[in-house]
Amino acid sequence: MNNQKDETEFMLQENMDRIGKKIVVMSGKGGVGKSTVSVNLAYGLALQGFSVGLLDVDIHGPSVAKMTGIEGQRLYENEEGRVVPIEAAHNLFVVTVASMLENADEPIIWRGPAKMGAIKQFLSEISWPKLDYLVVDCPPGTGDEPLSVIQLIGNVTGTVIVSTPQDVSLLDVRKSIKFCEKLSVPVIGIVENMSGFVCPKCGERVDIFKSGGVAKAGKDFKIDVLGNIPIDPNIVHSTDDGKPYIYHYAKTEGGKEFQKIIDKILEKVSIEKDKNEDNKMSNTVEKVAIPADNDIISEHFGHAPKFIIYNIENKNIVSSEELIPPPHEPGVIPKWLHEVGATAIITGGIGRAAINMFNDFNIRVLSGAPVLSYKEIIEQYLKGALVCKGGECNHNHDHSEGHSCH
Repeated sequence: MNNQKDETEFMLQENMDRIGKKIVVMSGKGGVGKSTVSVNLAYGLALQGFSVGLLDVDIHGPSVAKMTGIEGQRLYENEEGRVVPIEAAHNLFVVTVASMLENADEPIIWRGPAKMGAIKQFLSEISWPKLDYLVVDCPPGTGDEPLSVIQLIGNVTGTVIVSTPQDVSLLDVRKSIKFCEKLSVPVIGIVENMSGFVCPKCGERVDIFKSGGVAKAGKDFKIDVLGNIPIDPNIVHSTDDGKPYIYHYAKTEGGKEFQKIIDKILEKVSIEKDKNEDNKMSNTVEKVAIPADNDIISEHFGHAPKFIIYNIENKNIVSSEELIPPPHEPGVIPKWLHEVGATAIITGGIGRAAINMFNDFNIRVLSGAPVLSYKEIIEQYLKGALVCKGGECNHNHDHSEGHSCH
């Protein structure tokens, strides 16, 4: 059982390492066009030459298969016996539970654990190609599916929240924003769908669902509104026919708005990347935690009787302290280290779920460290000479080549 679990964790990490940026598309309520935005975002990125994965985790109401024209196609195995995504278009690879069903009319009646298990399989056991972007289409709300995706991916680039203009939708948008805040996931921006209707005969614009609410929500939370997609019958035709609206109706007002949204996302993601790199260059203040057993690094952080916390500035130790951790239970130590201000932990064995929990608190994990005294560990770390093997608990795979921890 442990070997099977370790194999799944290893494949999950392999897949995540092959994927560049991960964008999760959410909505506070159903019927706002979230899947339409997800599909056209994925197509738009692929049309610009990026390799894009589109993962549909709306287990109970998968619509991505129909929207991408792969309805009725089944997932298949490659020569290595691994299941691979369906290539819906050049550079666009799709995984959806709809491609696993014998009968499209058959409902999926699963409880939370079964859904979370399926999502983990999509992310780990599917053999994803090397991707520049992964777009994840979540079901509405802030329940099991978006929570599972964010925790399993561990390093989400950001979320795109979709809404319609009416107040009842905006109430749920605000909850989605708070959900992202609690999980320390950046919100790239909000997309307002069904944003008014322009009469094709007289040209008059009618705000069927009111207007201004999304702009107010964005202002309240200091989040950008990425764009306002108008009501367009062509969107219905394109989704029903499995043809990308952003391509076949590129010259319409909605098509142009979709392209503006993608351009803004690319710009924001690029700026965020540059900002993060600049911060890494300029931010020379760290707080590094090392779990220890006597004077030696503990082989598992959860079994350590103490933690040595080093305050580091400009690669110099300013101070250190020895702290006794709380009893080891899932999520307790990551939260505790976050509260004491730790920015990184150097440890021996650690499971993927624990790594994700640390990452949720913006704590960098350097795993598979050699069994040395904690003083030798920190000295090697400061010199850039510490080599970690990326070890995980009870992991039987060989990682003998290792990688630099600094």
